[in-house]
Amino acid sequence: MTEYILGDLRTGRISTRNLPVLSGPWSVRLGAADSLDVTVDYNDPDTLALCLRNAATPGKAYLAVVEHDAFGQKTIMASGPIWTSTYDRDKRTLTLGAKGWGSYWDHRIILPLLAQTISLTSWTITDPADNTKTIPNPDLATKIEGLALGTIAKRLVQQAQLWTSGSLPYVFKADELNTTRLPDGTFESTRTYIGADFKPVGEALDQLSEVEGGPEMRHTARFTTDGTGIEVLFQTGTTTQPLISSTAVLSWDLTAPESAGYGLTIDEDASDLGSLSWATGGRSADTVLVSRAYDPTLVDLGFPLMEITDSSHSSVSVQSTLDSYAAANVAGGRRPAEVWAFNTKAYPIGSDGTSAGHSIDEYTVGDFATLHLDPYDPMTGRGDPYLAEGGTSAHRIVGLSGDSAGDEIKIQLAQKVTS
Repeated sequence: MTEYILGDLRTGRISTRNLPVLSGPWSVRLGAADSLDVTVDYNDPDTLALCLRNAATPGKAYLAVVEHDAFGQKTIMASGPIWTSTYDRDKRTLTLGAKGWGSYWDHRIILPLLAQTISLTSWTITDPADNTKTIPNPDLATKIEGLALGTIAKRLVQQAQLWTSGSLPYVFKADELNTTRLPDGTFESTRTYIGADFKPVGEALDQLSEVEGGPEMRHTARFTTDGTGIEVLFQTGTTTQPLISSTAVLSWDLTAPESAGYGLTIDEDASDLGSLSWATGGRSADTVLVSRAYDPTLVDLGFPLMEITDSSHSSVSVQSTLDSYAAANVAGGRRPAEVWAFNTKAYPIGSDGTSAGHSIDEYTVGDFATLHLDPYDPMTGRGDPYLAEGGTSAHRIVGLSGDSAGDEIKIQLAQKVTS
């Protein structure tokens, strides 16, 4: 069974259960905010009784979709703040649009609490090195050092949570240190955010993930222990394990009789290929930094030279940090993006009434999986002519999606990168 619920964004407390919907497509994508839209019928007296103009106020309420199994197990598939609301008077329908919890941090700025009260004339001070110039007030900067990148991300969120009315129902993992120092004595992972740059928290979180070997981040909603609300676990990868995934590797045999997986599609996109990566930074410090990274993989395979440019790191003033962005970009450009997708049931049941495959509570985005296809046999039609050799391939789950129409889940996978 699929259930849609509403709740208070600041406390996580559930206000409405079993929201009756006409449709409710949702999707979860690795490295992106959840997406969830529902349409409700205002001709339905049950809907009228919910007073959704107040219970589903954009920017104040959240929306979540939950899958239930036959034994009472509940899994939150997608959830987050409601940002849009569209009422169609002729059809008497209301459509609500929500994004994942991470979308909230696009609306918060990296600033210490001092910024809430300091005089606006104190945002700059006289430059100690040249009294004819001014510089941003260092008391309004956020400097974090001696910590791993995932914990730096945690600190940015925690600082934002300190502001009046700026806290969401987040819980956090333990800290991870990084005390490695550079030749100049500074900590390797030090990050400084100048207050006057007004950098959004969400942008900084993305950039911490984008460096080479940077930690994945996930805003995972779960029910509170008393079941009256939702809390959000802010998960980050570690220095040694930057990817977030289960230790289990799931498997689907797409050509087995009564296979739990069906409807396989394969999409390939070469838009982001590149062998030579350029990144620029330093502008916020009145300097120019340029980084270059090259990977011969594609050229050696006969591809023409393609280049990647990245000018989105103007605040970076450390060469090694900029180098990490360039290296990460060229690593991502080694091969076309290939996404395999197939459908399955949230709780697949075989003809004998027993479980016939993995249920939705066993996996999520980021987990690893293998797919098996038999070699193609033109006489029997077994296997697939596009993948004639068949075999077993390694993948990572990068997307999940579904709807209110039933318990069918679409699983999207990227081929596992081994080097």
